[in-house]
Order: sequence, then C-alpha cells, then structure tokens
Amino acid sequence: MAPIEVFFGVLVLIFGLIGLVRGFLRELGVTAVMMFVLFVLHLFEPFLDRGVNTVMAMGDGLVESANHGAFQTWLFVIVVMIIAFISYAGETLSYGGHGLAGPLGNVLGLLIGLFNGYLIAGTVWYYLDKWDYAIDWLGFSTEQLSGRAEAMIEFLPMNFLGQPFLLGQGLLLYLSVILIIARVIR
Repeated sequence: MAPIEVFFGVLVLIFGLIGLVRGFLRELGVTAVMMFVLFVLHLFEPFLDRGVNTVMAMGDGLVESANHGAFQTWLFVIVVMIIAFISYAGETLSYGGHGLAGPLGNVLGLLIGLFNGYLIAGTVWYYLDKWDYAIDWLGFSTEQLSGRAEAMIEFLPMNFLGQPFLLGQGLLLYLSVILIIARVIR
C-alpha cells in the first residue's frame, strides 16, 4: 500500500477536482458545515471518549483494547464521513450570487475543494493517528510512518485549527461563524 501521506494527498486532490466541477459557491457551503462540525467534535471529543470508555468498561472486558481503539476510530470517522456525505449530497448549503466565469472561478473552486479535502481526509487521518491506526485492514501503522508523515500530523485540521485563538476558542469556530453569517446576510 502507498504511504499514508500519498493516500490522503490523493483524496485531497479528488476533493479538489470535485470543487472544480461544483464551483466555489457550493463548496463554501460544505466548508462552513465541515468547519462547524469539526469544531463541535473538537469541543465534545473528551466527553465522547469518556462515554465510550464507560460503555466499553461495562462489557466486563468483552472488548479487547485493540478493538476498543478500532471502535473509537470508527465512531469518529463515520461521523465525519456522514456529515461530509450530507454536505455534498442533494440540496446543499450554497452561497448566493453568480459564480465567477472563466479561470478565476475554476481556480477558486479547486482551492476551496482542496481545502474541503484537507478538512475531511485530514480529520480521518487525525482519528486514525489518535488511536494508533487501530483499523489495521487499511494497512497503516505507526511503525510505517515516514518522517514526512510524522511531520504532517502536526498540521492536520484537528491539531492545527483547534488551537486556542481569541478568547480561548479555536480559529475553526471563528471561520465557520464568519461563513455562516456571510450566507445569512446574502
């Protein structure tokens, strides 16, 4: 299997191509939803972790620790994937106005699509890394990470955008609120 950074890089490029086709106004709607959801996940992650740990402990050790990490990984990855699917499918949150024609509109769609890919694929990678790549059928493991992959982990969305900013809140919250206000004002 390809290194993890190549795998997720390809996913980001695919989202970039999707953004190129959909246009930047529709992609901004996905960006607003994903940033808000990632902020909520970041905020409630400790509570969800404790809840999962409590439920798993009630099983009197029926679930091995390796399966415990896989369960938590699947839980968070499925939430991110469901929200991404809902954000892209059917009637989506899109911004009003007329899309830019020509190369500038295409470049904006590509860039915002790449950013959405970074948010989605990067968050999946974050949760895989958080529980030591517990979903082993994917073929990724901590021992196989290259130096480049280890350096990139610091810049995954949940690590990078969840850092305290103004008033102790993450930059993610401010960006999502600005995007939602811009949608409402239009």
